[in-house]
Amino acid sequence: MTEAKEKLLSTEYPRWRNLLSCALLVLLTTGMVSGWWYAYFTTSDIECHKGILYFSAVWLAVQWVVIGYLCRYQNIPAFARGAIKLLILLGNVWFGLFIFSLQSCAQ
Repeated sequence: MTEAKEKLLSTEYPRWRNLLSCALLVLLTTGMVSGWWYAYFTTSDIECHKGILYFSAVWLAVQWVVIGYLCRYQNIPAFARGAIKLLILLGNVWFGLFIFSLQSCAQ
């Protein structure tokens, strides 16, 4: 039990692994939002979703801030670091499911 506790509370994390995982998260999150922006600007009859376009910009900025925090600070315990990464990834899955289920605005 003590070993598991020490492993979960460990803040030792190789710098190269930290940078690699942060870069991968940035690519994945930016790719999701970029996909929506591409669909918005290339598809006709979806102008009514302009609010979601603005929301996606804020969504991306917040994710970049959180990922930057993960990249910059080494004092985050392993369980929290893993939970934050998992939340970012699951949040993007739900964001993608929501965005790409929107219907066109044609009446």
